[in-house]
Amino acid sequence: MKLAWLTDIHLNFLDKAERGLFYKEVLNSNCDGVLISGDIAEAPSLIYILNEMANDIIKPIYFVVGNHDYYRGEVNEVRDALSKLTQSHNQLFWLPASGIQILNATTILLGQDGWADGRLGDYQNSRVVLNDSRLIGDLFQAKILGKFQLLDKMQELADLDARQLENDLMQAISLNLQKIIVITHVPPFREACTYEGKLSDDNWVPFFSSKVMGDMLTQVAETNSGIEFLVLCGHTHGKAVYQPLENLTIKAGCAEYYRPEIQELITL
Repeated sequence: MKLAWLTDIHLNFLDKAERGLFYKEVLNSNCDGVLISGDIAEAPSLIYILNEMANDIIKPIYFVVGNHDYYRGEVNEVRDALSKLTQSHNQLFWLPASGIQILNATTILLGQDGWADGRLGDYQNSRVVLNDSRLIGDLFQAKILGKFQLLDKMQELADLDARQLENDLMQAISLNLQKIIVITHVPPFREACTYEGKLSDDNWVPFFSSKVMGDMLTQVAETNSGIEFLVLCGHTHGKAVYQPLENLTIKAGCAEYYRPEIQELITL
């Protein structure tokens, strides 16, 4: 079984013909399914593009969404639409709604979107302002109240996804398989946050990492040393591989706007 891993493809920046060429590239990889670790489009076009992709590729697409997928929308509205899409389309699996997926006799797939939580680096003194707090309704409303109200909202979203992922992991572990693949958008460790080959500094890493997710993954992997955990993420557009434990590997994908690509063909 071969799975094509994509991340940060931002297909809303391409016209229909350009998207079609990318879908053909995915098909030509002879993959059996597709994994996407977020930033597929933006809220107004997300459902249309997911349907388009599924109808062109005609293979299972397992995905989470990223911060850009919530742009020009609100979190609950986007998630409601994704849940309905997952229920209505038999080739589209938004993993927070579809739950754990048994891929073969040894491997389970699961995922949660994930959010930057501001706990790494120096959020208090950082002057970085991302479009997230302007273009995602929930974060915009929090930012109006102040910088630390925005941080509270970021952490609320990040903590919720981390708890839900932990619940999914506990269910997956109980099935006694050998490998668990986790898809999330935001890197769960600072060491996986790179841009142009350099680690993100204290100004940027608060917005590029999810410490709560990393802490949870470390604890779960430490207490389940017989299981191999592979975490696929994106968000920073910088390629990185980080292995904090012998049985826990984090891979972050590289990306350029207007140039979506296959990160890796994962063979199971």
